[in-house]
Amino acid sequence: MSEAFDWTSPQSYRLPVDLDAYLAMPEEISRSVEVKDGMIVFCESASPNHNAVARNIERALLDGLAKRAQSEPCLRVNRDVDMLVSEVPFHFKRPDVIVYRCVDEPRRRWGRKPTAADTVLVVEVVSPTTVTADVIDKRAEYARFGIERYWIVRMAGDDGPAVSIEMLTLDSSGRYVPAGHRSRGERTAVALETIVPFDARASWEQLDDGVD
Repeated sequence: MSEAFDWTSPQSYRLPVDLDAYLAMPEEISRSVEVKDGMIVFCESASPNHNAVARNIERALLDGLAKRAQSEPCLRVNRDVDMLVSEVPFHFKRPDVIVYRCVDEPRRRWGRKPTAADTVLVVEVVSPTTVTADVIDKRAEYARFGIERYWIVRMAGDDGPAVSIEMLTLDSSGRYVPAGHRSRGERTAVALETIVPFDARASWEQLDDGVD
């Protein structure tokens, strides 16, 4: 299918996309899209503040991961990496931050990138253009994929400093239920504090690093 695609033609983006076609995309195009049920979904580039908040959450999780005992199951923390949902129809998401089980052997075409089955936590930082997607659509999707934990981070005016973190976990019925919530302005300076999937902690000040 990749040979039939002309990435310079707008008409091509209305055609179904499979994994081979996606892998053949020029990088500047592949980084600006997701694919849902075989169809291209364009993703507006994130603002600098959005990226800063996501980077700070990734850093807090990396710090927590580094403190785990070597005997514990291997996990990885990454940001803005593709997570495969299915090959047919081709479907992948690109969470702002993701924690997943280590992939020991490269997959034939997906390499060492995670699948939904590998994933234990996804974090989405809400932007002005992604409010409905992050709060409603992705919440339902990630639950359907069986991802154990989902955190939704809200920013002031949808582009200022982080003001709240809602932590959700799957219950026995496969629905997300509250597992914790922190809001800026509460008596504690702690913004992020969790013991699952591992101990991690960050203050609001740390989440503000690099935010204008």
